[in-house]
Amino acid sequence: MIENNTDNSLLLFKLLVPEMLPVFQKRYTILRTIKYNQPIGRRLLAERLALGERGVRSEIDFLKDHNLLESNAAGVSLTEEGKKLLPQLSLLIHKVEGLAPLENYLAQKLDLTKVVIVPGDADQNCEILHELGQASGAFLRDVVQDQWVIAVTGGTTMAEVAHNIPQTVGKKDVLVVPGRGGLGEDVEIQSNTIAAEIAQRLGASYRLLHVPDGIQNETLEPLLSDHKVQEVINLSKKANLLVHGIGIPEVMALRRDSDWQSIQRYSRKEPVGEAFGTYFAADGSVALVTPTVGPKVEDIAKLDMVVAVAGGKSKADAIMSVLRASFVDVLIVDQGAAEVIKKQIEE
Repeated sequence: MIENNTDNSLLLFKLLVPEMLPVFQKRYTILRTIKYNQPIGRRLLAERLALGERGVRSEIDFLKDHNLLESNAAGVSLTEEGKKLLPQLSLLIHKVEGLAPLENYLAQKLDLTKVVIVPGDADQNCEILHELGQASGAFLRDVVQDQWVIAVTGGTTMAEVAHNIPQTVGKKDVLVVPGRGGLGEDVEIQSNTIAAEIAQRLGASYRLLHVPDGIQNETLEPLLSDHKVQEVINLSKKANLLVHGIGIPEVMALRRDSDWQSIQRYSRKEPVGEAFGTYFAADGSVALVTPTVGPKVEDIAKLDMVVAVAGGKSKADAIMSVLRASFVDVLIVDQGAAEVIKKQIEE
């Protein structure tokens, strides 16, 4: 009943004072940006928000007058009151933007168990990646059961998931394993690092996979014969939960130091999306499989729960190509990508 009253109040608010919505959204964005960058100076805050410094100054003064911000020589920060209020504002923004109906619509149309949408667009605001990480971390905390095996991939989005899982106690005999080998990139976004951090936050144990991705099969085969490597790979193939990001093929080729023209030439169809070393065409079919360590598409399709995490309008096509492969159960995405996906479905 309270929920319905809240929804009705929001509807009346949007109908009677629609001019207040942009102000509310702007102040929420300011508070969210400060949360992830505090302490931050006014000039840098204005640059991050792409707003005029004078306008940002007046908004900061308003938020300080309401005891949501405090400032010192280093810049502005959230007060304790601001920290408490921000999650409530996030839920309100979720309602104002109509994201719950959009979640239900996408889940139904894409045959997914669940869709979670965070407000904003990661292409326009890098803080949205933190929000994706928080939403994913909260989902994992709530869904993981005792004695589960969790497989995770690497990447910047997955690193945010690891950073933002709430510290959890009470999970018993949970094991976290990398779902693929290393990509020769920054250690912070390697699947090994992410698996270890997620395990630490869940109070779980973990195994590492010291095998690089993207090497030729003749080099890869002797490494795969090692019993410790085989053990981790077999665990990932039978995981209760796999969490992975989704990449844009050309970007992923660059990260793997691969020749994009060669990938296009050898692909069955034009690659549109990438996940765990497999390139997908727009219709969800496999365009190209690269040498990789970890479960293949046919293994992933047999898992109990597969969660995909991605954001940004620019990734909408990539996300759709992976979803059409029909192995994802849960999608955690930002508003920017979700709205483009909805438009694609309608068209």
